[in-house]
Amino acid sequence: MSLLTPAFTRQQLCVDFAILKHACPKGIYVAPLPEEPLTWTGVLFVRKGPYANAILRFQIAFADDYPRRPPVVTFQSDVFHPLVTPLTTYTYSTRDAGADTQSAADEQRLPPGGLSLRHGFPAWFQVASTVRQEANQSEHVPQSQDPAAQQAQSSKPRRPPHVIQLLQYLCVAFDTEEVLDSIPLDAAANAGAWHAWQSYRAKSSSSRAASVAQSPSDEKGQGAERSLSPKQQPGGARKPGEWNWQGVWEDRVRKSIQASASEHVLYGGENNDVIGFVKMDGEAADKVSPARQQKDAQAVS
Repeated sequence: MSLLTPAFTRQQLCVDFAILKHACPKGIYVAPLPEEPLTWTGVLFVRKGPYANAILRFQIAFADDYPRRPPVVTFQSDVFHPLVTPLTTYTYSTRDAGADTQSAADEQRLPPGGLSLRHGFPAWFQVASTVRQEANQSEHVPQSQDPAAQQAQSSKPRRPPHVIQLLQYLCVAFDTEEVLDSIPLDAAANAGAWHAWQSYRAKSSSSRAASVAQSPSDEKGQGAERSLSPKQQPGGARKPGEWNWQGVWEDRVRKSIQASASEHVLYGGENNDVIGFVKMDGEAADKVSPARQQKDAQAVS
């Protein structure tokens, strides 16, 4: 009998949230919604890396049987990222690549703005796949199968990721280039962003190499390579990997960062947001800053 009842999950999330008071990653703030304890709202302040200065609002929706099933993380602004589905589509599914069918009713399907966790937490999806297989096979168990072997197999310890690990991954997915480099195409939620990042990294590498030394023969070879660009090839549709992604990454990420810090995103939400922003000038912000308050307290004492 499973202990993962909705009441147990809510209690566990209360404990996890209390732990975050001492272990929450820097630059990220989360709070549960009072009317929906299985939904957390949060803000990520990206301080470095490709998305530096972005202010990303997001929500985490936990399932009733969390942590057996992964939560669903969705961003409120359009983010051009290999792991984030565009807001204008609803096409990416977190089901196994070998699944026979996919439908709009698939519970594992990511919503617009959803973050794919398959790259960072593959064990979560292996467990979900095992649960589905066990459910499908429960009515067709061979009589000759050893019950003891079944019990030993089902009692294998599995430790699902903690919410702190989820938040840590959320941070490094936006501020660490090496994490973006390690994402395989089959784990990407936005194939276009994945190809654009690969093109950007290849361009950066070639630019660094070209700055060291470049001979006339190299320029001739590059000219020949440009003449064979897929963009110039006659006829037929090209795959996304053959498109010209030059400059796409820089432009789309810049627009994503600007949109995330726009007044509509920061101040245009509902007035009852758990995490809200207040417009302040420099003088007002200085008065409420922790450094100023500490300085005033020392002056009084």
